[in-house]
Amino acid sequence: MKINKITTLILVALLFLATYLAFQHVTLTHNINSQGIIYPEREWVLARGSDGNLISSLKNHFNNSISHYTVTEFQRGDLAQFTVLDGIFDKGFVKRGDTIGFIQSSAEDRKLIELYGHLEEQKSMLALYASGEKPEQIRVAEQRLELARQEYESQKRITERNRVLFERNHIAEEEYEISENAYQASHQNYLIAQSQLQALTSGAKSEQLQYIRTSIENTKRQIEHLETLLQSFYITAPFSGKIIRKQGASDDYEAIFRMADTTAFMLATPIELYQYAYLSKGQKIRVNSPLNGETFTANVSGFDNSIQMIDRRQKIFVNALIDPQAHTEIMPNMLVTLSIQSEPITLTEYIRRFFNEVYNN
Repeated sequence: MKINKITTLILVALLFLATYLAFQHVTLTHNINSQGIIYPEREWVLARGSDGNLISSLKNHFNNSISHYTVTEFQRGDLAQFTVLDGIFDKGFVKRGDTIGFIQSSAEDRKLIELYGHLEEQKSMLALYASGEKPEQIRVAEQRLELARQEYESQKRITERNRVLFERNHIAEEEYEISENAYQASHQNYLIAQSQLQALTSGAKSEQLQYIRTSIENTKRQIEHLETLLQSFYITAPFSGKIIRKQGASDDYEAIFRMADTTAFMLATPIELYQYAYLSKGQKIRVNSPLNGETFTANVSGFDNSIQMIDRRQKIFVNALIDPQAHTEIMPNMLVTLSIQSEPITLTEYIRRFFNEVYNN
């Protein structure tokens, strides 16, 4: 009787051992279910800031970084406006270098006109001084000096008379100041006419000619710089992509134009921190499209290196590349459900993960 009990125990132990060894060769999979958001490879936003300035931002969603950011500031008092090119939103798709819109600035346009006028004056002065003494030029300069002298003396008498009237409170202060300003301007014109006649009669020195040439070159450089600045006022697409139409505005800016590089898409999904140990690069993700119910795949490409609190739980974001062979409709910022498939694991590992999940939930 005792021998039968021992035999039974041995058989049970052998059966348990055989069962355990048998299940060691059984492989299972452990899936992590979550939700994620699909982003295009790159996204460019042209927006108007809360202060009225124009903001251009180029974001690379693959490495979650801003690769280009510019702010176009407008001077106070400048009448500036931004105009979107007619029909641009009817295209749906734009190519790299296509003009999106342009900025018009009255202050910069006025400055450019003034520089061109100043350049012509300097060129004329150089030609005049470098040409030598010419009788007709001297006669013109003498006549100009005489006219300037007469205007100066006339305005001087008027100003002296107005000063007396102002001191006696017979005219307003504003009228006297206008007279005084006209007098100062006529005096300055008289001195300039004197200098021009003196330069013609005495001949320009080489130092004077070199000074004018240097001034001309400096003005040319200012014009080139300003023309380059005005050329940058033509806003062009940084890459070829799809125009994104999206309602709503941020508290900090109002989007004027959005476009996305839809040649490639990536997926970002948060997972529980304890599940991070179960994942590695290259793992397959099955994604369900809410548009048509189709399923497509993605591959884990990397992980964030910081933790975020979501619903009071520690989570880390997993990044994945959408399979380029996924023949289904995909929209930027689309929310999807997904399942991350693990590599084949043993029954023991499966049970361990199961209890770990129960414990953490």
